[in-house]
Amino acid sequence: MRTRVPISSSSRRRLARWLVGSPMRVVERDLILETLADTHGNRTLAARLLGVSVRSLRNKISEYSGEGFHIPRHENREKSAGTMITTNTHPKDKIAATPVELASMCRVAASDCGS
Repeated sequence: MRTRVPISSSSRRRLARWLVGSPMRVVERDLILETLADTHGNRTLAARLLGVSVRSLRNKISEYSGEGFHIPRHENREKSAGTMITTNTHPKDKIAATPVELASMCRVAASDCGS
């Protein structure tokens, strides 16, 4: 997330002038989607920055998703896709040694396996 720099009231008015003539729903949608992108998909943080509840944000996200807009997914910036899951390190727990990327793999049809 970028560092927040306070915006002056004159800059805010100039920005508003650029938006004159744009439908409110479009401005709202763009602001929500940009905030989600800026927070790397973190809905709680995005809701806090936008001054709305997480439930209201979730409802808007569902609406935009239904309209076909790309919704930024939450990214855990501390883990990369190839890191190991370390929540439970008990040796008998096989999931502890499974790479995170395996969890996101799609199912393969039996016909793709040569059977």
